Amino acid sequence: MTIQRFVPSVVVATVLAMALGAVSPVLAQTKLIVGQVSRTATNWPHFVAETQGLFKAENLTIQTEYVGNVATIAQQVVGGSLDIGNTTFEIVVQAVESGAPIMLIGSTSIKYPYTMLSAKDVKSPADIKGKKVMLPVPKNDIANFFESWLQANGVKSADVDKIYDGSSTNRYAALTTGAVSAAAVTSPLDFMGEAAGFNKLVDFASFVKAYGFVGIIARKDWLARNRPATEAYLRAVSKATDWLYDPANKEAAIALLMRETKQDRSVSEKTYKYFIEDLKVFSPKLTIPDPDFNNVLKAFQDMGVVKAKDAAKDRYVDLSFLK
Repeated sequence: MTIQRFVPSVVVATVLAMALGAVSPVLAQTKLIVGQVSRTATNWPHFVAETQGLFKAENLTIQTEYVGNVATIAQQVVGGSLDIGNTTFEIVVQAVESGAPIMLIGSTSIKYPYTMLSAKDVKSPADIKGKKVMLPVPKNDIANFFESWLQANGVKSADVDKIYDGSSTNRYAALTTGAVSAAAVTSPLDFMGEAAGFNKLVDFASFVKAYGFVGIIARKDWLARNRPATEAYLRAVSKATDWLYDPANKEAAIALLMRETKQDRSVSEKTYKYFIEDLKVFSPKLTIPDPDFNNVLKAFQDMGVVKAKDAAKDRYVDLSFLK
């Protein structure tokens, strides 16, 4: 009898507290398989959410898979081997246009922290003629930015041999081994390369204004079945972003990046300044401002990837899970 009276009272108290906003709905322990490309600074919020117990606080167990390619992330989300993936806006647009049933549900990065690193003997646009460069994929944003840079500096596209790999880590390795003379990389690989004597040929962040970069994706049918878990995941990553922007956490953030990317303190300090203090790469509350997405969409309309000139943001983006 005592137990029968006690249980309803607990339920009533919990419901009342939730109605008053005192507590969040309790999610049963849930395991999510989350896809990332590689261990770089763009994954910083994810590192924070793991190490600061933010996923655990949401009753989430996260299995992180590093798959090495932005396109592979989308493919594995569609195929079901990943529940949630972190990939670029451009991949989302191309995948949806190809019929992939996925949605962009938030953004970790709304700035483009990419650099074209070059070999020691490639110091100017003229030096890149006749050389081999490595970009992520054909017909993507970085490839377009690089083409614009070539044209602005009087270099014909045909004068440069372009090859592709979807992993920043792989592109950096190709540069350091001499397989290519220039490679597009993100931090902290760019600062590591500069420290090793490579040249920063192009800073793409200076080219790009209001242009989205990394988004969080999931399959539509999975989202319909897993709204509480999705919201919990986004809450944890959003709190991790807030944590990164708190100056009180600077030393801990640098130490975390050093450990996760296996870089020295000098490189990690430069990355912190570039990502957190200067560019403010990460999107507060994981939001996707209209200009940041619409400029990506327009670029792919101009390339002919998106056929419909009236295609709207809500064809690709569902931010209701952030609410």
